[in-house]
Amino acid sequence: MSFVYHTEKTSKSFVEPQKEQDNHYLEFLAVQAALTDLIDQKLNDDILQLNCDSQIVVDSIGKNYSKHYQEMVDVIMPLLDKFPTYFVKHISDKENGAAHALIHQELIHLRKS
Repeated sequence: MSFVYHTEKTSKSFVEPQKEQDNHYLEFLAVQAALTDLIDQKLNDDILQLNCDSQIVVDSIGKNYSKHYQEMVDVIMPLLDKFPTYFVKHISDKENGAAHALIHQELIHLRKS
């Protein structure tokens, strides 16, 4: 599971190895972890632009429903409500290249540790 975020105050990339899990579940888990981290750091006082390369995550948040991942949606939605306004945008893997590069660097660092 991994995420990257940028604010006016800080940037963070995070990687945490997970047991074999469904990729979609890990995408939801990454959103949950990023939102929780932003809230814990008291960085939820501004508009949130959530860019995600997982179409199922974006669609599920937009509909507040997921056939197979409703328990994750039920955790994520209250976290999103802690921001004054939020926008969720689907981006392609290609558009998400910078985040993928940062995560790759973190994985290399974890393997060397």
